Amino acid sequence: MAPTKNEPAETAPLRSGTAAARNRTMAVSYNDLRRMCLEAVRQWPGCESITGIQIIRGASWKFAVRVTLYGTSEKRVADRAIRCVEREMSRHFHLLE
Repeated sequence: MAPTKNEPAETAPLRSGTAAARNRTMAVSYNDLRRMCLEAVRQWPGCESITGIQIIRGASWKFAVRVTLYGTSEKRVADRAIRCVEREMSRHFHLLE
């Protein structure tokens, strides 16, 4: 059922697919997403020294995040942290095209 003029859009049923996911997430630029991911991964214990990450654009609005400069952080801990940050960021944001 489509929302009417008097009905808020939040009560409309969600569609499956790219358009529905894009509507539920907020668009951010590459640089803003990179900054937010780097700040988030540095919050993890043992990952304070990570100095470089890479955002890899995927199909459509998707993205992946990888650590490029580990600093003194253990690789295993940093990779686990970046996977969690990537998962959380992809729930809230999508890249501008």
